[in-house]
Amino acid sequence: MDALLQRKIEKRSQTVRLQGRILFLTEDPALIKKQLAGEDLPWDTKNPQNNPKLRDDISTDEITPAHICFFFDETLGEFPYTGLKCGAELPIQRGDVKRGGFVAAVSGKRRGKGSSREQSPYAELCAGIELVIAENIERIYKQNCQNLGVLTSTDFSLIEKIRSGDEIPLSVFTAGEDEITRQIIEYGGLFQFNLARMQGKVFLPPIGAKMEYHGLGNVRRYSTPPMTLAEKIFARHMVSTSEGISNDHVGTGAPTRRGEQGSPSLGVPAVKSGDSGFARTDLRFSHEYVNPMAAIFFDKLVGRDAPINDPGSVLFFRDHLTFLDEVLSEQKRKMGLLDLATQLKLKQGEFA
Repeated sequence: MDALLQRKIEKRSQTVRLQGRILFLTEDPALIKKQLAGEDLPWDTKNPQNNPKLRDDISTDEITPAHICFFFDETLGEFPYTGLKCGAELPIQRGDVKRGGFVAAVSGKRRGKGSSREQSPYAELCAGIELVIAENIERIYKQNCQNLGVLTSTDFSLIEKIRSGDEIPLSVFTAGEDEITRQIIEYGGLFQFNLARMQGKVFLPPIGAKMEYHGLGNVRRYSTPPMTLAEKIFARHMVSTSEGISNDHVGTGAPTRRGEQGSPSLGVPAVKSGDSGFARTDLRFSHEYVNPMAAIFFDKLVGRDAPINDPGSVLFFRDHLTFLDEVLSEQKRKMGLLDLATQLKLKQGEFA
């Protein structure tokens, strides 16, 4: 812990210059193949009707098909978009994107729908993709991008700026985000943000609906808006650094206790829709499909031999691939995928 508190951590530069090519994920597979062969497609921001039709509804399964997620390290960078369907074709093969020198990928509506697959933005990042642009971006995929340091935008005017080598204000990517997400982007990812948070360098916004105090003589009454059961659970577990009042009856409308000199305290009087913050969990868990990748991040960013806080609250289990050996096709067995998937279980056991 002391090493993390002393590690130097800084925000990104206030401007971003992306140097590389732009990959347009089009409906026409021939246009994708042209780009992979080294040809850059023209793009007219002022006259969008002249541009090729972009693929809509690109799912995380198209970015990283399920069997590709048997890989759990930087090898994932060889596979982004290998499941992308353009008509009846799959125009992108292993290694194509990484060899192409692409720094940004552009698509249409609802980019990143489907499974909340952390491997998808990680594969893009490892292939050199630093920015994804789309008409709109699904929430969980977008958050996974931001947590890994991949920039996201719905602003197609950035295409011309990238090609011109212009510096782009970082504020372009933080505009409209909540206070915590803005800082995650500014620090280049969730781990870097949490490191800055541990070092007291970030601002956590106050959480919860406004409480009203009603006093008459020695009688005190605090009122909060009504909450659902889930909201009450969140209220009891929210970490607060705001000046407050007692946590003895957190989530019930009673006041909460202030931490020593602004240190975090547990619980807030109430939460409301739109709040963002951190919650103290009773149990933490990870299954074998994502645990190995998380273990690699832990080894790389924290340290292989670093202790885990409260290990008794951490549960590891097999879930997604328990019966894989009974259902995997012969074709995929010949590709060595069963052996590869077995490594997920072994890596999980090693980390545990």
